Amino acid sequence: MLGNYLESMFDSVNVALNHAGIDIKGRVQPPAQIAGLNVAAGSDHVHVTINDPAQINKNVQYFVEYSVGDPSFAQPHVEHLGASRGRVIALPAKTGAGAGQTYYFRAYSQYVGGDPQSKHIYWGQRGNPTAVTLSGSSMLNLLPSQGSGTGRADGTQGGAGLGLVLTRATVTAKRAPPPTVR
Repeated sequence: MLGNYLESMFDSVNVALNHAGIDIKGRVQPPAQIAGLNVAAGSDHVHVTINDPAQINKNVQYFVEYSVGDPSFAQPHVEHLGASRGRVIALPAKTGAGAGQTYYFRAYSQYVGGDPQSKHIYWGQRGNPTAVTLSGSSMLNLLPSQGSGTGRADGTQGGAGLGLVLTRATVTAKRAPPPTVR
């Protein structure tokens, strides 16, 4: 009787953890690489869709990152799509001074209890993504990216999704080194 009850409890806990994307034996393995990313540009919007025919669990989370004028994605802006594989994103066609903006896009997925994919899928080719320009008249100087999840707070750790570590320490201003005594 007690054995049946305990077995039932363990089964219930395992089912709940599985739905939450948690593996009691360690980290959840990342999802398979996304098959494709599509980007359609308009005047002041882009429509991004992700093609992911791989086997996935229902707690998969999708991310699209865009980089303004930088195909290396040194400080990308992160769009968390949740379970959706598509989004229309409003972006300024021009800088605040009226110069045209160029955007680059990539995508990846992550399970809630795991790390993001190690490989991103790009609009275009990895190392040579396709530039996207908008034809509209909206103007804005975008603020620097602040990243996402437990990634670096300065936005320079693209591809972090929900995070690469369980807990990120509090970000504080760096102190100057103490003066040397002579």
